[in-house]
Amino acid sequence: MKRRDILRYSAYAAGFAVSAPIASAFFTSCKSDPDMKDTGYVPAFFSAASYAYISKMADTMLPSDGTPGALDVGVPQMIDKMIGEVYSKENQEKTQEGLTLLMKKMDTDNPGGFAALADDKALAYLQAQDERYKTAKAEVTMSGEDVPTEVAVESEEADAKSAYFTLKSMIISSFFNTEEVATTMLAYDPVPGEYI
Repeated sequence: MKRRDILRYSAYAAGFAVSAPIASAFFTSCKSDPDMKDTGYVPAFFSAASYAYISKMADTMLPSDGTPGALDVGVPQMIDKMIGEVYSKENQEKTQEGLTLLMKKMDTDNPGGFAALADDKALAYLQAQDERYKTAKAEVTMSGEDVPTEVAVESEEADAKSAYFTLKSMIISSFFNTEEVATTMLAYDPVPGEYI
């Protein structure tokens, strides 16, 4: 089974829990326009370095595998435009802070930077992050003893975890809400009318 199929079925099973960033993705311009697929796209909100991380994560999670991948339908561009044009100033700053923290952590984990990793190594890293964050155990100690799992992890680690899952959610929701994916890959039924 392909990763895209797994994501689709997981989304159905989970009922697609909608957070504020995902809700924004649902209600903003989901149509892929020609500019979205332009490889020369210059990010309007993110720095070139931040945009490279978003692109690498999107391509690693949803690569082209006989069907369009995240880069083919312009997911990084959608995220850049959505945050730059829809988010409030406060949410823009919060998103940028989270991404900066996440990039710092990913660079610490991967000398040379996550964005420069080979595809197989990037995938292995993201899978390890998923597993690690889902079963997070604090490594912070008070008196030389491990803190129980129920206790929140160190603040910076918790912020990186939050930024990671927020970005992952935006990538997945943006992908599934593009016109191309919604109309050609999902069981899209245009009721009450055409895709807008």
